[in-house]
Amino acid sequence: MSEDFFSPLVEQAIRLAAIAHVNQKRKHTEIPYLSHLMHVAMILIKAGFQDETVLAAAILHDVVEDTSFSQEDIVREFPGKVADLVEILTEIKEDENGEKKTWQERKDHHIEEIQAAPLEARAILLADKLHNLNTILLDQEGNENFWDRFNASGEKLLWYYRTIVELAAKDQPESLQNLARDCFHVLDQLESN
Repeated sequence: MSEDFFSPLVEQAIRLAAIAHVNQKRKHTEIPYLSHLMHVAMILIKAGFQDETVLAAAILHDVVEDTSFSQEDIVREFPGKVADLVEILTEIKEDENGEKKTWQERKDHHIEEIQAAPLEARAILLADKLHNLNTILLDQEGNENFWDRFNASGEKLLWYYRTIVELAAKDQPESLQNLARDCFHVLDQLESN
């Protein structure tokens, strides 16, 4: 394999993500969670984002949010840009008093944060949303109780996806506009079902 296709930084991210998410599955499936992270990286590569720091951050984007690993662990193990992107992409689930935030509070905060995010974080977010939306579309076919598996109604989820995709791509380059267009295409299909 050519060294052009191997990045020690990306390999390090894959290894940490595999350990961190080892027992996690995609929502209501037996699919290992790591498959989502690899899909996000593949979507980014296809969209022209091949910088190893962006790909490493994409692979790590849910580690702090969904595992016992902390932001400090990421800072200790990875370069500053990777850690910064992971921090931007991490949804804060508790308030400053340690109380669990509601779904709406978390999403409102995430929407606010992405508007100030750099292009790389927006790209990762859009790739993440695109993969999630495509799996939602695939999983909901023929399943009348499909939306019950989420922490919010289908209507609220689709509102969140449409809003954050729109804001993440607003006034951004064509590469992000293309990712957003793909997200909107899947959203349109979901909303018509």
